[in-house]
Amino acid sequence: MRINLLGPLQAYGDDDRVDLAPAAQKVRQTLALLVLNAGRVVRFEQLMDELWDADPPASVHTALQTYVYQLRKRFSLGNPRSGGAVRAAGPLLGTVDGGYQLSLPADHVDVFRCEPLLARARAEFRDEDFARARDTAAAALQLWRDDALVDVRKGPALQAEAVRLKELRTSAHHLRIEADLHLGRPHEVLGELTSMAGREPTNEWAQRNLMTALYRMDRRVEALQVYQRARERIATELGLDPSPELQALHTAVLTSDEALLRPAGRLTAMTAATRAPCHLPAPRERLIGRAGQLARLTSVLAGRAREDRPLVIVGGAPGMGKSELCLHAAHQVSGHYPDGRLYARLRDGAGRRVRPAEILRSFLRGLGATEEQLRLGTTDLSLLFRSWTADLRVLVVLDDVCDVQDLTPLLPSGGGCGVVIGSRRRLFVSSSAVHVELAGLAFDDCLHLLASSVPRHWITMDPEGLRRLAELCRGLPGALFAVASQLRRRPHWTARQATAWALASGGADSDPLGVRAGFDRTLAMLPAESRSLAYALLSPSVPDRLTPALAAAALGITDQRAEDLLEELSESYLLRARHPCVNGRFSYEWEPGVRPFAARQSNAPVMCSA
Repeated sequence: MRINLLGPLQAYGDDDRVDLAPAAQKVRQTLALLVLNAGRVVRFEQLMDELWDADPPASVHTALQTYVYQLRKRFSLGNPRSGGAVRAAGPLLGTVDGGYQLSLPADHVDVFRCEPLLARARAEFRDEDFARARDTAAAALQLWRDDALVDVRKGPALQAEAVRLKELRTSAHHLRIEADLHLGRPHEVLGELTSMAGREPTNEWAQRNLMTALYRMDRRVEALQVYQRARERIATELGLDPSPELQALHTAVLTSDEALLRPAGRLTAMTAATRAPCHLPAPRERLIGRAGQLARLTSVLAGRAREDRPLVIVGGAPGMGKSELCLHAAHQVSGHYPDGRLYARLRDGAGRRVRPAEILRSFLRGLGATEEQLRLGTTDLSLLFRSWTADLRVLVVLDDVCDVQDLTPLLPSGGGCGVVIGSRRRLFVSSSAVHVELAGLAFDDCLHLLASSVPRHWITMDPEGLRRLAELCRGLPGALFAVASQLRRRPHWTARQATAWALASGGADSDPLGVRAGFDRTLAMLPAESRSLAYALLSPSVPDRLTPALAAAALGITDQRAEDLLEELSESYLLRARHPCVNGRFSYEWEPGVRPFAARQSNAPVMCSA
């Protein structure tokens, strides 16, 4: 099975001469979405949004099953779950929980052959191997027959992918022309640049390179005329002056700067050099008891042998120290990302969602974007961010992540970029992502953390008092650091006074360890009904170990609704499922620290996601 999407849809089975692309548009959409997500689960909801947007028919599930059946039959794709006819080797279209997954080798899809070629061309260009960069970019462009998905009806997902692929094609075209200019071939690209500059009179990349090509062909007057036309159109249509780069090139042409005659001296389309941004906050505390997890993160982020973009996700219950681990890892590997280290929290202190456009503007401002560019909408900002990071080595740290949809616009595109995610929920972002889930600290590590944080406090001379304090913190680094911070402010306290203060966390109206606020922020991200039911489950009258039947009886809801709620809380790192399961269902226990610190609903208003 081979699929071509870079132009009209083509689909071939065992015979490469027979195009098996389905005629029905919704089947074509289904095929395109599955292919572009090959190796990943495409959930039913994604397919529904793509095919029917906000108006699915009553028979939506039957329709989806019909489309998938047609694809399986047309391309001889088995269904591993249902026991259908499965070939010994080859592509498979499997039914998995919540969706479908197409297993298809990457080299069987033109999109997945094009992207590595362009990445290789960029690397060759950076290494100043312009001849190879030119040939590799040209090979990538040869895969294109027309606009991507040109004859496929597009819902929101395919439309976004078509825009991304258009940017990919433009990037390859630009890179090939840049390489030709570096190789001293202005005659070969003059026609293309003239056409491009005429179609896009405010595209400064095209105007700059057309001026450069003309100047190198000893056509200085025409190069100056290109600048005058571009300046007038930019002023008329955008109300702006030309960029500093275009103005500098104009000056160089006016003064007959000999550097313009040398390819290495050419002014490129890159933005003006800016200092690489570093938005990372400093870690607040030393890491204790996390050496293994830190080593795993840094080895992934610093490893240059990987061909794909390194991406790590750190998850765990509130108070486990996810943010601190992410920051420590990011600082340790910062030398591997010379083009910038970007940081953002996707929720504010009250649990409210921070809009992706706001974060993207912060990122792009740090990378040198103009105010005009920063006025773009979210989609265009995301595309600009991907374009800029395609050739950079940037580390992006995203904390307080709860939803993959919020995350997607913020991911850099370059294979040399790295991503660190601190998540309040279990997420599936990529099949190549490395997941690190944090548990509570071992008791010896808790003692070491407390003692080393207040080494001169006389409480360290009271081993039993120190042990009691450590026990109260239940392995949560956040609680341990809160105790240490209080002891630093109160050097005269005894262990008994510190213990009494920590025990106040069990009260209804106080949160001295600052841990309940973290649980409230996690719960704030649940739907209102689930949040209310979760607080009810924390009642002292409900046992620690929960089953769907017990939760249903306690809350007055159905067993199925209770099981869905328990799974939702497990996804949010508030409960953990226990094996073995009984009658096909799991039992669940609260994560350490949840029950004592979140036993009663906070009186403070809980902000829901915007």
